Amino acid sequence: MELVGQIIKKTRESKKLSLLEVSEELKISVEILDNIENDYFRNDIDIVFILGHLRAYCSFLNLNQNEIIDQFKLKYISNENNKIEIERPIIKNSLLFSNKFFSLSIIIILFTTFYFLFVEVDKSTREYAIIPDLPENYVSLVEGNSIKNISNNNISQMNEEKSFASLENLSSSSAFASLPNNENIKSKIITLKIIDDTWVQIRDGNDEIIFSQLMNKNDEYSYDLDQNYSITSGNAGHILVLIDQKVKGKIGKKGQVVDSLVINKDFYN
Repeated sequence: MELVGQIIKKTRESKKLSLLEVSEELKISVEILDNIENDYFRNDIDIVFILGHLRAYCSFLNLNQNEIIDQFKLKYISNENNKIEIERPIIKNSLLFSNKFFSLSIIIILFTTFYFLFVEVDKSTREYAIIPDLPENYVSLVEGNSIKNISNNNISQMNEEKSFASLENLSSSSAFASLPNNENIKSKIITLKIIDDTWVQIRDGNDEIIFSQLMNKNDEYSYDLDQNYSITSGNAGHILVLIDQKVKGKIGKKGQVVDSLVINKDFYN
């Protein structure tokens, strides 16, 4: 059974194409194409990138992408899914019971000690605070100050209500003039419609990866135009762009690899 690289290399040579010609057409380095044909895949490269380049190469050579990808996954990815069963340790019931009993005994002793030391306090008599009576000559002064404070509080409250009423009238007259026009700040929504299987990576303005995965036919991904996300794809001809549900075209040609494409409001292809 031929390997993936051998099939691709024979097909390229039968079409009398050089690696340099394929590299210029697909915008993929000669080194990566040569590694694919020699079935050499580095462990430090994300498998998603390899699948994207592999799909682009197969599409360019008019090979059956699904068969090539399935054969590649069968050889290089299937081993990762093998599960290793680890024997569970055998615990003796007697040891488990003794440990639990010892822990429970310690908790009961601590709780009982805490209760008798800090909670249980026997007070035979009630304690009251002793407040001496005011002399008669101070009673009139205290009552006079209380009445004065009440009067001052009423005057302050009336002044606050008047100030609030004037501010309310002023704000109501100018409130409508200061309100922003919501129609002018309406954002635009970009939708990426996947018309055939392709690998897609989305990054934000700080070059942080939002997601990176192989998307299937009829999948969609939407985001706000103001987020300025950049798009990298292994096959630009399989991604259709819609802005506010209006079709603006594909992000590139079939089999083309695009890197860090930012779509603006004037995009049309």
